[in-house]
Amino acid sequence: MAGGALGAGLLWAPPALAHRAQTVLSTVMWNAGGSTLDVMHRLHAHDAEVCLAIKTGVAQTDMSELRTQAQLMLYVEETFGLTDAGKPIALSPLGAEIQGEAVLLYQECRLAAAPQNLAIENRILRDVFENQTNLVNVKLSQRTRTLLFSGSDGVKKAEGLL
Repeated sequence: MAGGALGAGLLWAPPALAHRAQTVLSTVMWNAGGSTLDVMHRLHAHDAEVCLAIKTGVAQTDMSELRTQAQLMLYVEETFGLTDAGKPIALSPLGAEIQGEAVLLYQECRLAAAPQNLAIENRILRDVFENQTNLVNVKLSQRTRTLLFSGSDGVKKAEGLL
């Protein structure tokens, strides 16, 4: 009897429970061994395809194609930026990969030391989706700070991590 009630409850479960949030997760991490600032962005592949279709005017895009991944990287370079004490940190693209329903983009910058006054701008997909929310995890030493970007948020500082 309990199994029947559970099954009926699943049939009438509200559709909102299955709705996927539109979120990009970015990680900024200091690699002391390599003296690099490593950045990884995780986007839902469908969201990235919709974005590129809007931005390029091409109706269908395929994230498995290198050209499409390169277009996405160019878009991310335009909508995500780091500065240290007001000076831009020039991130170099390393590549992309598909992992399930996600596309991962990798960037890095070789620096003499971890940034002391890191500031982040993250507009990835926020110009495409009204309810887009982006999380950035910053780890420069043993401490991690998470920054949330939504709405019309501008640059945010990741201080006190060194």
